[in-house]
Amino acid sequence: MRVLLVSQYFSPEVGATQNRMDSFVAALLEAGHSVTVVCEQPNHPQGVFRAGYGRRPVVTERPGGGLTIHRLLVAASPKRSAARRMAFYGTFAAGALAVCATLRRHDVVFTSSPPLPGAIGAAWAARIRRVPYVLDVRDLWPAAASALGELTNERAIALLSRLERSLYRHAAVVTATTRPFCDHVAAIRSDHRAVHVPNGALDAFVARAWPPAPAGRPFVVGYFGNLGIAQGLDIVLEAATLLGDRARFLLMGDGPRSEELRGEVARRRLDNVEIRGQVPLSAVGDHMAACNALLVPLAADAIFAQFVPSKLYDSMAVGRPVLLAATGESARILAESGAGIAVAPGDGADLARAVATLVDDPALAARLGAAGRTAAAPLARSTQARNLVEVLRAVSGRAA
Repeated sequence: MRVLLVSQYFSPEVGATQNRMDSFVAALLEAGHSVTVVCEQPNHPQGVFRAGYGRRPVVTERPGGGLTIHRLLVAASPKRSAARRMAFYGTFAAGALAVCATLRRHDVVFTSSPPLPGAIGAAWAARIRRVPYVLDVRDLWPAAASALGELTNERAIALLSRLERSLYRHAAVVTATTRPFCDHVAAIRSDHRAVHVPNGALDAFVARAWPPAPAGRPFVVGYFGNLGIAQGLDIVLEAATLLGDRARFLLMGDGPRSEELRGEVARRRLDNVEIRGQVPLSAVGDHMAACNALLVPLAADAIFAQFVPSKLYDSMAVGRPVLLAATGESARILAESGAGIAVAPGDGADLARAVATLVDDPALAARLGAAGRTAAAPLARSTQARNLVEVLRAVSGRAA
């Protein structure tokens, strides 16, 4: 099977999307299929191209093993205004359409959203070439972007919403990371329900025997990931103010709010909050294991009740109690696993109370961490990737 995978974000960029796509590519190659990836030249999330990129329209790489990668030049910028963001998405969509329409014919196109424009370009190219496409829905877009204020033009939002519905209807199959996303797609596709392919936990995290949580003080609450709007990280600043020297917060990552958060930490003189830069994925697990609890937050908007951050599964796999600042599907998963404590998103006082509970009851923290470890074991990302391979194989077979 020849698979064309189109995703704006891809390794060596670091993030949930890149991790998900990496696992899918690995599963396809392991099963003996050939994969062509079309992605942007690495610049995310800083908006600055990595060394060796940003000069040529297309950089083609052939790492071997049946994998070819076409990296496209995009309008990257460290400034995140609405116009620059749409130029960033739009240039990738146009480039993906042009490149995918001229590549040799594949058996199936697999594309991922968000961002939605790149998926639109891939879908149009698939229809031009009369190749079936499978759409992977990781977030609801443009609804999430509108809720966060990233998209404010009502006409643009309406247009993108129509294109979203069209993508769902014309896809051979839609896969989605959460059950509420599946319900959202089913309402649009009528009798065609999306296939649930959750993110799952990184295999390396599931397989590794993690040491016990550090004993003594300070009690460290860690957050690892994008420092963006959707994460609602202001909750950390309020909780840190209330907790004082009872706990320390470590935020590790990068994103559009990193400088703003650093400025707030300094302004409030929060000695118990530290913000560090992004580290390679291979090193993240050790930093997570050095914490006593792991924070998984989402912004306080109703749309995020349908979301499940991929870091929820990874945090469970490391065996540390999860402090989840979210409602809805994420809270349901946490409650079923018994892996942590859910607090109201955006409520720093609620988070402070939950942290204090874990500080005062180490035995509880240990039980929650162990429960998460047990629940994460059958949710390894490789299992989800193999499920996707079967979806693509079935679509490819129907097309043949």
